[in-house]
Order: sequence, then C-alpha cells, then structure tokens
Amino acid sequence: MPQIFRQEEIEYNDLQSDLKPYKWYSSPRLSDLGKSKDLFLNMRELDPDKYSYPYHLANKNRRKFNKLYWIMLVITLCGFTNPAKELKVTYLANCGYLYESSKSKVLIDPFGTEYGGFFYLPSNETMLNIIKGNVPFDKIDLLLITHIHGDHFNAKLTESFLLNNIKAKMICPAQVYKQMKDSCKSFDMIKSQIISPTLSLSEMRKIKINDISVSVIRMQHGSVRSLEGVSYSDYTDYEKTENFGYLIHFDKKIVFHQGDACLKLNEKALKAIDCPVDIAYLSYFDWDSTSLNILKKNLKAQTVIFMHATKPAKELESEQFKEITPQLTFFRKELESKVFN
Repeated sequence: MPQIFRQEEIEYNDLQSDLKPYKWYSSPRLSDLGKSKDLFLNMRELDPDKYSYPYHLANKNRRKFNKLYWIMLVITLCGFTNPAKELKVTYLANCGYLYESSKSKVLIDPFGTEYGGFFYLPSNETMLNIIKGNVPFDKIDLLLITHIHGDHFNAKLTESFLLNNIKAKMICPAQVYKQMKDSCKSFDMIKSQIISPTLSLSEMRKIKINDISVSVIRMQHGSVRSLEGVSYSDYTDYEKTENFGYLIHFDKKIVFHQGDACLKLNEKALKAIDCPVDIAYLSYFDWDSTSLNILKKNLKAQTVIFMHATKPAKELESEQFKEITPQLTFFRKELESKVFN
C-alpha cells in the first residue's frame, strides 16, 4: 500500500548546474517517499523571477507545475501501469496470434494456408514478415503449433521460419514433426529447434524455454463424440488428429489456447489446469454458454477471446451467440493488437 505524504513535508535539495549562476531544487525520488516501486518521478523547482527566458516563466507557472506534479502523483500511486505486467496480443488470422511480453515473444499457428473459403487466413505479406523476422515478428522466442491441419500449419513456411530465426524454438505434436521430417529438405538443420513431446490423451507436460514456461496438454480435436474409453482403432481419421492445447506463462499473465479442441469434450484435460488464466479462447467448435462457463468458472478466465470464426461468420448472428457476445473480446482485422494489463 503506497504511503501518503504532504507537499509541505518534502525537503528540496540544491542542484548546481555546470553553468555557475544556475541552479535548481529537487525533491527526493517520490518512489522512496511513497514507498511505491512503480513510481519514477521527483519534483523540481527554479527560483522565480531569477532567470531569463524560459526561466522567467517559472514564477507564473509554478502553481500550474505543482498542480500537474500532484495530478501525476495521484495517478501514479493509484493506477500506475507496470510494463512488466502487460501482454500485447496481435491477431494474425483464424487461431493465429502473436504474444509480446516485456521479456518474450510467442507465435501460435501463424502459417495457415488451406481452407480459405471457410476460415480467415493470414495474408502472404504477414506470413512473409513473420518468416523474415520483420517487426513486430523480430526476436521470436517460441513458435507453437496446435495441430497439423492446413488452416493452422504449413510445413514449408515453418521450415523457412526456423531457418531464418535460428534462436527460435518450436513445440508441436508428433504428426506435425513427422510431416516436417518427411517433407522439409533442410530438416537436419532445424530439428534441434523442434520439441515434440509424446503425450497420451489428456496428459500434460511442462516445458521451460528461456523465460517462458509452457504446459502442453494433449486434447481431443473438435468432434461429435467424446473419445474417452474409445479404442484408438475405432477412431475416425479426423478423430486421430493430435491436438495440443497450450498454457503459456508470461511474466504476469497466463494464456490458455486450446487449438481446435472442443472444451466440452475435454473435461479430463481441463482438470489438469490448476491455476486461473488471464486470457482464454472460445472457438468455432463450441461457441455456447456451456463452454463459456467452463472458461469463466472452471479456469477463472478474466478475458475470453473469440477465434476461428467462419466465413461469413453466420454463427455470430445466432441468438445463442448473441447471448454471450457481451462477455467476449473480438479482433476484427488482421494485425489488430490489444494490450492486456
């Protein structure tokens, strides 16, 4: 709790300029007086009526300056934004996002190239900027791929990205790893950058990469039935899709991204998440109040973003969707960014 202090209690110290006739007065650092780690201000004054322009304005504006300082002080003590707690989220397309914290950058599903007639895909320009590492896609620490489907992943583009961004690491399911191994000519040059844990359905594994902690959860891809208790030999080809959900721990924010998993069919996997999340997603596969409640009540999600909208997004016009719309956050266009404090 910041300590409140009064202006008349502040003692000013003389500070001498290199130019001998000039000096000013400075307060101690206000973070020390207010016991606030996020306050980086001190107050300074000039002798009124002593100096020529612009200093002769000091007497006239002294009260205005004092008032301004105190307004800044109140704002700072009561609601200063600490950059270390911010997370910038930039929408690419479909389920693709860029996350930027004060220490790291993470990409998820940035290279969708198929099914553009049904879902929104990133532009060629955006994907080229990602591959080349152009701002804001410079210094990417981690690339996450949720599953092998073409609206989320492209092996050749991913190969180019890893070749051009040699410090970046990548986490992906085994099916994605295999496709890259089988189709990428330079796979031997990038394989050390790829992490592909083998997980059974609903299993979680924690992975630490630099300052980023990621919990990888094997989740059932969207389907019409639960696969709990169903023999793998009885899965359809579509149900055999290996889908990873990611719980990403940034400095002060936790993001949960389930890829194409249907929340209602992944109760066991979601129980493995034992911490509240700051940002979660509701997708095309289960955009209803039941799934929203799973995120809000079970995961304690503060912000729920809608992703994986269809073309022309007719689901948004349904009465069922309109009921939950006020509780959702939307990104309307490619490269739109929002900062979450």
